[in-house]
Amino acid sequence: MKVVSSVALLPALVLISACGPREQASAASTAPAPQPAAPSQPAPAAGPSRWRCGELLVSAAYADRHAELFFSGRKMTLPLAKSASGARYADESGNEFWTKGGEGTLVLAGEEKRDCTATQDISPWEAAKARGAIFRGIGQEPGWWVEIGSGDSPPLHAELDYGERKIDVAKTQGISSTHGYGGQLDDGTAVVLRTWQEACSDAMNGERFEQRAELTVGNKTYRGCGAYLDAR
Repeated sequence: MKVVSSVALLPALVLISACGPREQASAASTAPAPQPAAPSQPAPAAGPSRWRCGELLVSAAYADRHAELFFSGRKMTLPLAKSASGARYADESGNEFWTKGGEGTLVLAGEEKRDCTATQDISPWEAAKARGAIFRGIGQEPGWWVEIGSGDSPPLHAELDYGERKIDVAKTQGISSTHGYGGQLDDGTAVVLRTWQEACSDAMNGERFEQRAELTVGNKTYRGCGAYLDAR
């Protein structure tokens, strides 16, 4: 029987041990790195954006896979929805907001689709809310608008007759007959703003609101629409 010398086997063992780990390390280094999953929806704008959608000026803010729209004194929250391209937000009532780049569309339930373009213009409703107003009302023929400030006895400011007449009531009080505010001008003229929660449309452009408004100054009454801008 032949005996194989351990000295003869040594070079072969050294060769095997030298090649094995290096080949494994080389294979590991050439393996493709895992790729992150592609997002199912494009990321929305980081901050609020503003859009002109037909006759509406719309402010949009994005958070937690929702878009919060503010227009005509109304706040509408829409959840993220599937879209072949762009960012789309929609609810089960038929409201939908879609944007891609600087273009988009807005659909309000029961109304025609509006084409949207990005803008830097700020709506008077957003501006009034930023000033701390809790209510804003507008009307036509003659054109007028009114704002109620904040506080226990909020101030009232109105511009009447296409801006030809401006009035201020330093302090108003709630009225008992309906929702609203009443007070007097410096000359003693009575001023009363009444509001009703019912659908209302602007007589000039058809813009829709959730409040009907009536402003009486002395013996003259102005009728129109409006919105409460605080969380009520």
